Amino acid sequence: MGLPDEDAFALTADQLAAAAPRRGGRSARPFTMRPADTEWWRFTGVEQRREPLLTAAAHPETDLRIGAALRYYLGGEPDPLGAAAAFTVDDAVGTSFWRDSGYCQYDAWLGEHGAEFAASAVMAYFAVTTVHRVLYGLPDRGGAPVPLTAVPDGPARIPWRSFGRELLRLRTHLSTMPEAQFRTIEAVLESNGRNPVQRAVRAYLVPGRTDWVDTACAERAAGLIEGHESTVWLLRSVGSTAQLAAAGLLGHRFDALSRAHDHCSLLDGVGPDCAPLLLAASLAPALGDSEREALHDVLATLPRDDAVRFFLQHIETHRTWDRLQRVADRFPVRTLRAVAALTEDADTAQLARFIGLIRSHPVLDGPARDALDPADRNRVDALLAWRGHPPETADVPAALAAPPHGRRGAPWAAMVTATPVLTKGRRARLPQAAVEHLLAALALDTARDPHPAVEAAVAHCDPASLREFSWAVFATWNGAGDRANPWAFTQLARFADDATVRRLEALVHEWPGRSLHKRAVRGLELLGAIGTEEALSAVHRISRQASFKGLKKAAASEVDRIAARLGLDQEQLLDRLVPDVELDADGRMALDFGPRSFTVGFDEQLKPYVIDPKGKARRSLPRPAAGDDPEAAAAAAARFDRLKRGLKSVGTEQVGRLERAMTGGRVWSRSDFERFVAGHALMRHLARRLVWQYTTGRGWTAFRIAEDGGYADVRDDVLRLPERAAVRLPHPLHLGAETAAWAQLLTDYEVVQPFEQLARPVFTLTREEAATGRIARFEGRTVATGPLLGLQRARGWWQYTHVFSGAGAPLGLCREIRDRGWFMLGLSPGIDPADPGAAPHQTLNTVRFTAEESADADAPRDLDPLLASELLALLDRHTVR
Repeated sequence: MGLPDEDAFALTADQLAAAAPRRGGRSARPFTMRPADTEWWRFTGVEQRREPLLTAAAHPETDLRIGAALRYYLGGEPDPLGAAAAFTVDDAVGTSFWRDSGYCQYDAWLGEHGAEFAASAVMAYFAVTTVHRVLYGLPDRGGAPVPLTAVPDGPARIPWRSFGRELLRLRTHLSTMPEAQFRTIEAVLESNGRNPVQRAVRAYLVPGRTDWVDTACAERAAGLIEGHESTVWLLRSVGSTAQLAAAGLLGHRFDALSRAHDHCSLLDGVGPDCAPLLLAASLAPALGDSEREALHDVLATLPRDDAVRFFLQHIETHRTWDRLQRVADRFPVRTLRAVAALTEDADTAQLARFIGLIRSHPVLDGPARDALDPADRNRVDALLAWRGHPPETADVPAALAAPPHGRRGAPWAAMVTATPVLTKGRRARLPQAAVEHLLAALALDTARDPHPAVEAAVAHCDPASLREFSWAVFATWNGAGDRANPWAFTQLARFADDATVRRLEALVHEWPGRSLHKRAVRGLELLGAIGTEEALSAVHRISRQASFKGLKKAAASEVDRIAARLGLDQEQLLDRLVPDVELDADGRMALDFGPRSFTVGFDEQLKPYVIDPKGKARRSLPRPAAGDDPEAAAAAAARFDRLKRGLKSVGTEQVGRLERAMTGGRVWSRSDFERFVAGHALMRHLARRLVWQYTTGRGWTAFRIAEDGGYADVRDDVLRLPERAAVRLPHPLHLGAETAAWAQLLTDYEVVQPFEQLARPVFTLTREEAATGRIARFEGRTVATGPLLGLQRARGWWQYTHVFSGAGAPLGLCREIRDRGWFMLGLSPGIDPADPGAAPHQTLNTVRFTAEESADADAPRDLDPLLASELLALLDRHTVR
């Protein structure tokens, strides 16, 4: 078996057709004029627009030379500057037929007065601009005047103006134009290089003029041409990596290179040496899958070591396995060299994929290996022999010795069957045949019907090794983009631990941004099936923290399903997911330094601190002293770091849950309260800072949790919770006259509450307010628009436009109140959806509680006083009387 020429490269016919043509190159192509464009321009662009064109020519702000040129052109003279001015005015006043019909202005001018005139007019277009900023692409603006001025000559920061179709048509014409005519047009371009954009345009039109391209590159690097679009045009002009470097384009990521026209143009000019730019573009986050795959197809044809390494390194993250097969056949020696270079830093899963690649391509394991230098060949041999890893074992369970029947192997199986699966004790590994049988058995294994081969592997193999194998199966399936074998995803639940959950959680967050929403939802379901506390906590975190609304909603639904399966509501489920963060049963943590020991304490936000042997509180552990045990001190420091990391979001979340429990009227049974709140290793530190109430059906009695874990009333007398007691977190509305006494008691004990409970403001409705729903005392107050926008983004609040007085009414905000009515705010001047921050302040012109979503509706019956108080307190915090 021979080896291919690994240095040969040529653009395909399709790539040449996609590239911008180069005179004298393979991409040059014939030009055929469109005569219909000339007639269209004369009638629609000139005759129908004669009035605004004459107005622009005579406008006092218009440059005198440009105005005169425009009048000459309208009088029938072949004036290129006047033609460019006419097109600029037409474009500004809204003549958009050329944008939609395939019309090309170059062809119109070409048919009007010939190639020399048309080329001059194209160049003149970049010397004319409007005096005032114009938003192009808007509907026809009728007779609005468009005064014109000249683009400054010489060095200046000039924004790029799009004229892409015309420039491509002119470049195509130049690519096959007769030599004498080309020299005439070249001279026209030479004389039209007064500003940086004109110089960049002529470099694009004739990329064979390396001096023009060099000038454009230098001016781009100096910042004389602005805009992303100008950079893309320059990428279509360059002919070497030296020019790319001179323009400052190397090391950047241009997602525009995913377009065939752009990357084919760059390849036609620079060749395979442009690979670094194409590699960077393929990693642009904004690319869609089809765009990324188009770049991968191009990169797979390039005789470049960095391109080959890319496909080896991104099997999992960018699904490069299929193209890697083509790369291995086209560049076998480069592929093995890249494998040899990557083995040192590759993890076990990557090494297994490399082995699978080599064994599935005879050319790699034969002629290409023989062509390597001795050092690289030794690395490849060591890889294939798994040197440095435990040897294969002959002791294989019978269930793993014979392959299961009834299932075809997955197309990506070769990537994972070389993965070492270690036996218990981690001193030997399964033979590859047994690993192949295990992979096939996983495809048939279910929770209800476990496969004997998988059961045998669980009994015979190291759990951590099985987990890594399981993840390698999933990652390979995910990287291959395989939709036909979903078992490769669901099998993760068989061996998952907390580390697996964290890895999967990160992917679930990421997938919607890659248009993989359905896979993210399947990931949520899989986390639910794993069912560990860490997995359920992950689903809850996603429901709170996901960046995508659809994913947050799906996660919240999954939390509800999990809770229902366990016979719990969502809050009861969340009670069970609060971590103990390595605290002992009494909620304490001792950090041992040897002769010294420190105790962990928590503030009102569950932020940990340490108390030294003398009782002094410190924000962090001290450095070990001379007499301390260094190993014990290091272990203690690591444990305290784990605690802080574990509590990074837990404190805020649990404080918020307790506050919502108070405002939402949540009730615990005594057993749940003592297990998940008062007796929980972590939650007790918050619970002791709050006042609670219990009832057995005959009124509510307030109590607190004492320092010894018992209960005490407001007189500090010991109190016992009845067996059938129900417990709640009371709002000051519930405590009534007792609130002041409880506040004094907590002050005496120097207890800081985690949120406003006893000091919380209370708003009660007057008899008239309750009867009418109108809260007149808030009308006329001013509120900043920012906080209102924050409410609008919060759950339950949205804008309305039609409630108060019909068409033209000011915008307002409203919120549904737990199926009991609505809370409605009328705002003036209102929040404009197109420009929410336009008015920095709003005036409350109406504040009402209503039974229906209408300002004219009656007041709601049985409005919860606590909800009313909370909503008015929220409003009071943000308003100025």
